[in-house]
Amino acid sequence: MGISSQTSVILIQSVQETLESIAAINTDLKVLSINAKIQSARAGAAGAGFKVVANEMGNLASRTDKIIGSLHAGVDAAVQSLTDQEDQTRSRQFSQMAATCIDLVDRNLYERSCDVRWWATDSAIVTALTDMTKGNIDFASRRMGVLLDTYTVYFDLVLCDLQGKIIGNGRPERYRYTGSGGGAVSVQNTAWFIQAVKSKNGSEYGFEGPLTSVLANGQPALIYSCGVRAGGSGTGKLLGVLGLVFNWDRLAREVLVQAESVLSVGAHQTIEAFLCRTDGTIIACLREGWLDRTIPVDNLSEIIRQQGSKQKTVNGAAVLIGAGLSRGFETYKTGWVSVIMETLSTL
Repeated sequence: MGISSQTSVILIQSVQETLESIAAINTDLKVLSINAKIQSARAGAAGAGFKVVANEMGNLASRTDKIIGSLHAGVDAAVQSLTDQEDQTRSRQFSQMAATCIDLVDRNLYERSCDVRWWATDSAIVTALTDMTKGNIDFASRRMGVLLDTYTVYFDLVLCDLQGKIIGNGRPERYRYTGSGGGAVSVQNTAWFIQAVKSKNGSEYGFEGPLTSVLANGQPALIYSCGVRAGGSGTGKLLGVLGLVFNWDRLAREVLVQAESVLSVGAHQTIEAFLCRTDGTIIACLREGWLDRTIPVDNLSEIIRQQGSKQKTVNGAAVLIGAGLSRGFETYKTGWVSVIMETLSTL
């Protein structure tokens, strides 16, 4: 069984301390040798024998110096080797964690794309758009409320007609935009609605975000959409659009907190994790005020392309950076990137 890196460092430090003690003793031996030669010279012929001993002491000190130098070189090499191994291990941890972060996001959001396509076929939702009576719409809203109670990752579910008017939603007590308390809200010019209207069948879906939306009371959200079709069929006539307003900050924060927590063990400095677009624009982080900023790293695209880790200089500091590019899950792929940074030392 091999010894740990920490144990190796302790052993090396012990050897270094021992070598320093031997070097100190050897220095005393050199001084004694010089003093012995001086006394031998003063004694003349009577000190000739003592001179031989003094010379041998000097020779011994010289040989000891060489041995100490050789041992120091070996210890220095061992320290460098351990440092290199630690750096390589740390680099692997960063690249692996970055890949894990973006994989978790892709897997989670894949489920969101499935939810919207499945729920668009719900009979209550289809009926509400087929025959838009108050009773049908109220029943569909209650049905959406049940789904929201089960799937707590959503801010709200909204049901829209083909003109983009929201006719019902799952949490009317929290989000009022159906005309019953704050005036009707139209989403006809939003990307997610337009994509759903242009979809050719029920297997296609729309998406927009991250964005701050009135549908989430201004909080960061992702909005998934799917066309609701006659009879709940994937090829039926388009009746309207179902929109799922997903709590983006909740997912992103959980992923980033876990990444920073795991990598903070044994860290030299603060760990910072980001989710961003491929151009480095930040779409999620734990640092206040950094959303929509660009990560300040030159040649970040190169690190992203390599999907590994690299040491860079950022604002006068040595920084270890790991990046993981979205690989996708099943039929879903965000195309986003996870970036993790640790400041190693100030230059």
